[in-house]
This record gives sequence, structure tokens and C-alpha cells, in this order.
Amino acid sequence: MQRRWRYLSIIVPLMTLAMSAAGHAACGPGHESCEPSADEVRAKVERLIDAAWSTPHSIATVQVFDGRSLQIDGQKKYEMRIFAVIHYSGDKLLCRTKFCPELSNYLVQDDAAAKKVTVAGWLLFAHGQQGWR
Repeated sequence: MQRRWRYLSIIVPLMTLAMSAAGHAACGPGHESCEPSADEVRAKVERLIDAAWSTPHSIATVQVFDGRSLQIDGQKKYEMRIFAVIHYSGDKLLCRTKFCPELSNYLVQDDAAAKKVTVAGWLLFAHGQQGWR
């Protein structure tokens, strides 16, 4: 009986570790549950912000909430809710084009006194041969 508990005390933590690692594994053949990495999320937020604003800026933080995997037209997609804090310099935040259309589906709050912007919304990724994009 005591031997059984010893095996369980070893097996249960190993199984927990294996299952948690599989949830964040890189996508590939046979991996059904995968998601974009933190670096891929940050890079996509950077591209979005760079396309919208001409004012010099830097991303302070990016938080991810409520991610889920989807199949759309036979292609693997992943959508997640994000919240990003961006700091900028200059007198005011300037769009590259009129009204920053890249951010039209996002909640954007500008704290001009702190030169800080918060952006909240959904990011959609598609999984292809070269990973998430």
C-alpha cells in the first residue's frame, strides 16, 4: 500500500507537468492544442501599433486574456483578447492616416498627461507553414 502511494506521488506531478507543457507546445502535425507564443503576440501588437501611429512609441506591457482555437475554412485560427499599455513621446499621439483605421475595432484610451495609451481588443492569428501570423 505504501509503495502505491510512493508511485502516485511521483506519477501525478509528472503527468501534471506533461499536460501543462502540451498546452503551450509549438504547433505541428498532431498538436491540436497550441497557441501563439508571447513573442508572437507582442510582435503582432507592435505591427498593429506601428501601422497606426507615427508618434514615437514603445510597448510597456501586453496582457492576454480569453484565448481560443478555431477552425475557419479548414484553416487553424487562434483569437485572443489583449490589453496593451503603450508609452509615447511628443506633444500628442498622431495617426499615420486619418482616424487610425487599424485601431477602429479596438478600445483606445489616451492619457495625454502621462503620455500613455491603453489598447484593448481581439487579435486573430492564422496558423500556416511558418507558424502563427
